[in-house]
Formats: sequence, structure tokens, C-alpha cells
Amino acid sequence: MEVNLSTELIEKIEMILNKVDLPDRHTFFQLEKFVIGKEPTAQAQLWQIVREMQARVETVDSYRKQLEDAEDTLELFDIRIERQNRVLRSEAKEQNEHTDLNSQEYEINIRKLQRDKESLILSARKVNKKLRCVLEELAFLASAYEKIVENYEEIKPMDDDEAQREMWNEKLLEEFNLRVILQRPLEPEFIRTVLCLGEDSVVKQHVVKLIDNIQKKMISQAKPPQVETKAQVTG
Repeated sequence: MEVNLSTELIEKIEMILNKVDLPDRHTFFQLEKFVIGKEPTAQAQLWQIVREMQARVETVDSYRKQLEDAEDTLELFDIRIERQNRVLRSEAKEQNEHTDLNSQEYEINIRKLQRDKESLILSARKVNKKLRCVLEELAFLASAYEKIVENYEEIKPMDDDEAQREMWNEKLLEEFNLRVILQRPLEPEFIRTVLCLGEDSVVKQHVVKLIDNIQKKMISQAKPPQVETKAQVTG
């Protein structure tokens, strides 16, 4: 009864797993919205895409090397198995007092080699699936790159002054707006970072104005109340 239940469970799990193939990667939605889309400007998005592509190209190279190594190792397994089979056949012809024990040992060695070979085949299949997933991500990233270039502009060097000013202004402006809307305090480090931007930066103008208003309010509150004189009272 217990064996039947286990078989039933295994069949049920296999049926569920066969319904859908979940890729071992980011979804295209994640890549679009949270990896690329979180960057504030077109140039920042292009730079992020390039970073992601570079990392994945390195992964592809690593997976391909693993598959090549696995292919060579599988050939070595075949050689070892064939060598054991030849020894087994040779042992059967000689027929001495240890032939039965030697034959059992060779058969066990062959079974172990075959299990190791099957295990390596399964591992290679997993690596091949991971490789396919990474290639799918690369294809999506390449398509996203082309779409941004087509709709906006070509990628600029990372040290392009204008692109950097635009990116940092937008990034810090977004942070500023969120803090104001959520009524969160501006940390000194954030303010110091913003003040490092150029005078034409919108977020810097907002922060400077906010600081001026705070200073004026503090000065106003610090002024002592005026005491009316006797002449002012009697008019």
C-alpha cells in the first residue's frame, strides 16, 4: 500500500511539473520594469543594459566550458566502461578460482561508472537549460537596447558630462519628491550630495529653496517679541 501511494505521489508531481516549464531566470517583466525601468534616463538605462549583458556573456562562457568539459568526461566514462567490459570478457575466458569474484567486481565497477555517467548527463542537461535561459535574457536585453536607441539616442560614454548630470539630477529629484510627498526628513548626506550638483540642477534649486525657507522660519522664530513703550500705549 505504501509503495502504491509513493508511486501515485511521484506520478502526480511529474504531471504537475510537466504542465509548465518555469525558466531559471528573471522574467521579461522583471527585466523591463525593475532592472532597466528603474533607471531615470535613457542613457542610464542603456548603461544598465550593457552591464547586465556583460555579466551574462561571462555566464554564457562559463556554461559553455562546463558543457565542453562534460562532453569530454562522458567520452572518458565510455572508455572506462568499455575497458571494464573487455577485462570482464577476458576474465570469463581464463576461468580461475577467482573468476566469479573478479567478474562481480568488474560488473559493480561498470554499474557505478554508468550511474556516474547518468548523473553527469543530468547535470549537463541542467547547465544546458540554464544556458538557454541566459541566452533568452540576452536576446531580450539586446531588443530593449535597440528600442531605446531607436526612440531616444545612441549610447554615450559613461563619463559623458551631460549624460551624468541628467542622470543624477533625475535620480536625486525622484528621491527628493518621494521624501517630500511622504513627509520624510532629508538626511544631511542627501543634501550634501545634491548641493554638489551644478547651479542649473532642478533638484539643487528645490533643495536650496527649501533650506532658505527653513532658515527664514528659524530666524523669524528666534526674534524676541517687541515690547510696547508707554508712549505707544497712551498714543
